[in-house]
Amino acid sequence: MNSPFGVWLPQVHVIRCGRFEDAMVAAHALQERQCVVLQLDGMDPGQAQRLVDFVAGAVEALEGRIERIGEGTVLCAPAGVEVSRD
Repeated sequence: MNSPFGVWLPQVHVIRCGRFEDAMVAAHALQERQCVVLQLDGMDPGQAQRLVDFVAGAVEALEGRIERIGEGTVLCAPAGVEVSRD
């Protein structure tokens, strides 16, 4: 995303997942170079795993990074965004 100064400023898109179609929302956000936080705690575990598998494929195709940051929470970052943990 361009700012008035011509610099890409990353955005974070938080998705409280409730259905598999939220995977497409996440994939489109990643294509637009936004970071995505998936909150999966409201989903059936099987559907949540299916959703994460789909998004992980999109992250891999876009040369990004995916990391579990908590129980039921996953962070997806596009290429060029560094993820660091303390």
